[in-house]
Amino acid sequence: MPFTNIQMIVMDMDDTLLGADHQISPENKLAIEQAQAAGIIIVLASGRPTPAMTPFADQLNLNNGGFVISYNGAYVTDWSNQQVLFDTCLTKYEHDMLVDAAHAHQSNLHTYVDGDIVTDALNPYTDIEADLTNMPIRCVGDLKEAVQGSVPKVLMVAAPDKVKAMSEELKTSLGGRFTISISKPFFLEFTNQQVDKSAGISVLCSKLGIEKAHVMAIGDSYNDLTMIRDCGVGVAMGNAPDDIKAIADVETLCNEEHGVAAIIQRVLRSQQVAEQA
Repeated sequence: MPFTNIQMIVMDMDDTLLGADHQISPENKLAIEQAQAAGIIIVLASGRPTPAMTPFADQLNLNNGGFVISYNGAYVTDWSNQQVLFDTCLTKYEHDMLVDAAHAHQSNLHTYVDGDIVTDALNPYTDIEADLTNMPIRCVGDLKEAVQGSVPKVLMVAAPDKVKAMSEELKTSLGGRFTISISKPFFLEFTNQQVDKSAGISVLCSKLGIEKAHVMAIGDSYNDLTMIRDCGVGVAMGNAPDDIKAIADVETLCNEEHGVAAIIQRVLRSQQVAEQA
């Protein structure tokens, strides 16, 4: 495993960097600080909206040379100056198409407008998203009427077995138009076809002059699949499903066992050995 050449580490947040308490453990924070001190660039990559990533990016001092990939790759932000390097959203037409698809599948749907989670029916899954992101919920009578512009992403929310079935069906009927992925088992996420976490990493690699072969990507779920597959070292968390582990180069401990810290320490030890050789 080419740990000695890692120049950038990209990590998912929920169920990867964060524990069940939705916090960064002291072990993970220390390892990230050590990686930063060694000159490794740290990137957070999440399906979360940018505002829901801000406290964690600040806690990790990403203002000193780090980056944030939010909305599953719809936005890429240089955290040192808050400059948005890339943004590709869904058009209103695409949003309205997904509203119709959600209604046809008797699924709830929500999106994001002006810092709010916007939905046309209060439901427990949108409550979960509000709890994760600390963003307010705005319930509207008609989503098509309420959303008059582009949106970064749309979520269809339902029980896990229904989400899995919808994912398989909609990837056939709509997959040519959208990037479709499951983040949490009850979240089916839709972004612009050009958008995913791997594409966001490509934006950063181009800007920084780093080859993707020198990037480590750490994740646990299906919206992490492309970055785990495409980067030089793809890492699956111990709590990842087996089909995500199957495409990874290496597996680390689960998020409750500080798996991010464990794999970063392996990288740092490898680089120290290489320097001493």
